[in-house]
Amino acid sequence: MSHGGDLQSVASGIAAQSIVARLAEFFPDATPVRIPVRVTGGEVGGVGLTETTVIEYGTPNEVLFASSLPLEFADQLTITNTDGSLETDVFVIGVQYHSGRTAVAARFMRPVKNWIVKT
Repeated sequence: MSHGGDLQSVASGIAAQSIVARLAEFFPDATPVRIPVRVTGGEVGGVGLTETTVIEYGTPNEVLFASSLPLEFADQLTITNTDGSLETDVFVIGVQYHSGRTAVAARFMRPVKNWIVKT
């Protein structure tokens, strides 16, 4: 009985999380969170870019998440959570590339009050 596939998917999930965790090290105020969001913005070949991902870390002014979109420094995006209580524009302030995935740090374009609550 082989569990190689299971271990591989677990390892790739850990790798995706660890690239965001490594980027979060540059943000001393970063708090671990798990907020499912839709990221939209930019386009390639006239087609708008969108994906569903999870904000893994947040600060009062930034969100950090893994992405498979071709994002670069200064790209502008819209972040929307599933219930619509968070819908805001951000711009990319940091990226780290690793094995076809990108860890992204994006800063709010306008202040977003109480989006992250520390306990």
